[in-house]
Amino acid sequence: MASTRRPREGRRDKRAAVRPTQKDIAAAAGVSQAAVSMVLNKTETPSVPAATRARILKLAGELGYQPNHLARMLRSARTMALACVIPDITNPFYPGLVRGLQSVAATAGYDVLIFDTDGRAEGEERAASWLLQGRADGVVGTFFHLRAPQLATLAQKGIPIVRLESQHKPKGPLPIDSVYIDNAEASAAMTRYLIERGHQRITMILAEVGPSPRRAFGYASVMRAAGLVPKFVTDGRYSEQSGARAMGEILSETRNRATAIFCANDMLAVGAMVAARAAGLSVPDDIAIVGFDDIPAAKLLGLTTVRQPEFDLGALAAHTLIRRLQPGGLESPGQSLELKFEILKRSSA
Repeated sequence: MASTRRPREGRRDKRAAVRPTQKDIAAAAGVSQAAVSMVLNKTETPSVPAATRARILKLAGELGYQPNHLARMLRSARTMALACVIPDITNPFYPGLVRGLQSVAATAGYDVLIFDTDGRAEGEERAASWLLQGRADGVVGTFFHLRAPQLATLAQKGIPIVRLESQHKPKGPLPIDSVYIDNAEASAAMTRYLIERGHQRITMILAEVGPSPRRAFGYASVMRAAGLVPKFVTDGRYSEQSGARAMGEILSETRNRATAIFCANDMLAVGAMVAARAAGLSVPDDIAIVGFDDIPAAKLLGLTTVRQPEFDLGALAAHTLIRRLQPGGLESPGQSLELKFEILKRSSA
């Protein structure tokens, strides 16, 4: 008589919990475990033929192989994570930058952790403290308040840093790199465009921190060179609310009111456009408005703006950081890498 006894649940669960290892894949593929390790860890392996690599990857998928992240961390003394420090997760500029960073990081086997500082000094200090606890192997960051001397502690602990900057930074002895577009020149180019369109009374809306000083410098330099008077309205943040408040202040002027508004980012420009239209003004017939960044909404609104290649900035930052994490990568001095901006001429000016 056949037995109807079932295996005890504990034994069945134990067998089911055993997950395939690199040794299992090597046995199934008929190759060495070292070859499997190199392929699965995305190591450059000219010695492993393409057909063998494909067979290893196919078997890994069929067997349901998942890398043991903890074991890898212990072997390499690495977290296999990169930090991305940004000032405002709600600003539509930053998702594109994070996507560029992730696209490169994932290929190299790194995860990306996002830390939102809210654009505040205490937020940046918390991020630095968090990194000093060994939470990530390196950091790509937009820092409005912390400068190289404050970031030096991270670099001295072997944590490489790539800053997203508004201008060229001189080389330094520590592994602190920068990627940037020339914000002053971009603002100068936009100001020249407005002057060429016949505007002489151009007011710039700024935020209190971040890249505003460099953008203001480029604008003011061109205005003065043209014999015109630069004028600024500053509100707290790079937000629609700040843009609307600043625009309200501009529209309250009764004499020599601006005919064009240059906003230090697109979020400010969106707020300015809303306020202008709420006041019954036509953009650009009554007042021209331009921005900086080229967020997704800019195209929908017909906003003339400076385009920053945010995806490319993130990807370049990731490549730079990952090179730093290679053997000997921390020994060379910091470098500053520039990408190009573009003036996108749309209907708002």
